[in-house]
Amino acid sequence: MTIKFRFVWVDDHVERAQGFIGGLNGTLRQTAVETNLEVVAVTKTLFDDLSQKASDWVSSTPDLIMLDHNFSKVAQRMFDLHGSALAHLLRIQLPKTPIVCVSGQQINSDQFNIEDLSEYTYIFDVNQINSEENLERLFAIARDFKLLCFPEKKPVRQALIEVLLPPEIDKLSLLSVLPEEFEGTFVHGTSPHRMARWVLNILMRRPGFLCDPLEVATFLGLNEAAFVRKVKHHFEPARYKGPFATDTNPLWWASALTDVLYQVLPQQMALSPSVAGRQFADILEEDFSRCGVTNEHTPAPDVVAYTDPTKSERRAVRSSHTIPLSEEASSVLGFSTRLRIRKERRGAGVG
Repeated sequence: MTIKFRFVWVDDHVERAQGFIGGLNGTLRQTAVETNLEVVAVTKTLFDDLSQKASDWVSSTPDLIMLDHNFSKVAQRMFDLHGSALAHLLRIQLPKTPIVCVSGQQINSDQFNIEDLSEYTYIFDVNQINSEENLERLFAIARDFKLLCFPEKKPVRQALIEVLLPPEIDKLSLLSVLPEEFEGTFVHGTSPHRMARWVLNILMRRPGFLCDPLEVATFLGLNEAAFVRKVKHHFEPARYKGPFATDTNPLWWASALTDVLYQVLPQQMALSPSVAGRQFADILEEDFSRCGVTNEHTPAPDVVAYTDPTKSERRAVRSSHTIPLSEEASSVLGFSTRLRIRKERRGAGVG
């Protein structure tokens, strides 16, 4: 079986986009993917060109639209139009089609503002778009976006929770953290785009409900490599399998980890998870997680924290060595605070 997608790439650097024709193939959750890519050039007649194209796409809808953000090669475009504005206009006619940004600009650069970011379902680095991880995420967005396209006037809060396939214990908590705009009334209905952005950029990236391999490994008292090589298969029942799940960036429901751990190792129920996790067969002392500050494995590190405010690296550490990443680090209600390792004071030990 092969999944076949039809993508559209809108860019003023036509040669760059055309270079990916035939190059956006890969796998999605162990199934082969082939992509038919249509490249649309951004010119001074952008509005006229895309108006006709959009009309055609309504009757023959692409699975995903890719937009450049900064159309720098077109000097005299109306309203100094950027990809984010174009995404908004296209979404009016194609509300059930995901629209992603493929840009050479870093997300934290001054080329983007919060309004820009909100218009894209997701943002990819164009220089890394054909990496295995990014390709699978791209395919997952194209495949799963339709799961969030609920019937008109259907209350979306409960519907979204069911689509996420969470453990029963998480359903009420998830309902309480959904944005207010995901109302159960029909006065101001939300869009698939807004829900997709929340799943991709909040639920799947914020600590709290879902854990990545480093976080699961730390919970079990193991380093990430040992978890992936020796233990990961035991935790398949806790895997996140909702919209946009991928094999290259797997996630696990935090609330399900403890149950799975003690189902596999029932004789270790008296032990804490970080001690019990070290009792799996073939686990050696070299597989134990070590604190990123002290390099000690006992007591086991209990949190994952960034090494500095740039968020370039994370390590397992004891929570006593951490502080909030920033004043805004816990600003998303219901999610755990992002942490970073606290700097040592000169002349004092780490404490």
